[in-house]
Amino acid sequence: VFGTLALTQGFARQMVKRGSGKIVMVTSMGGLVTVPFAGVYCATKHALEALAEALKAELAGTGVEVCTVNPGVYGTGFNDRGAETMMRWFDMANSLTRPEVLAAAATGLGTQLDPQSMIDAFVRIAEEDGSKFRNVVPDETAEWIKGIQEKTWAAGKDEAIWSSPPTG
Repeated sequence: VFGTLALTQGFARQMVKRGSGKIVMVTSMGGLVTVPFAGVYCATKHALEALAEALKAELAGTGVEVCTVNPGVYGTGFNDRGAETMMRWFDMANSLTRPEVLAAAATGLGTQLDPQSMIDAFVRIAEEDGSKFRNVVPDETAEWIKGIQEKTWAAGKDEAIWSSPPTG
């Protein structure tokens, strides 16, 4: 988070001097919803979302555009390594987590999207003038996130809010 901030501030200074530019923060769907068993990862992505929102407000009127790209579940290898690592330290016998919760969290990683569509979207967003601030890719993931957020606001004591993200 701090490395991203320092690098972004350096480029932002040059863009403000020039009176134009575009900062595209790549966060994750995990910056908008919290994925079970990925709380620390999601916390860093939530932090990047906060920085992007602050930068957008702070740089308003300077000619510098700020936006985010929030990828869904893409087959880059990242999710596979995360799941493998988690299973190395996860001890079901001593866990407070019910097995069905763990299974539901892992289900979304079984099928992943082709990363080319995310790459194409990122290039388009980086090159276009006047992007939306938040760009969740693919669109189905954006709708899923909105649904999870609605459930989160309304959830009661034992009401589950998590469902696996769309993967195709």
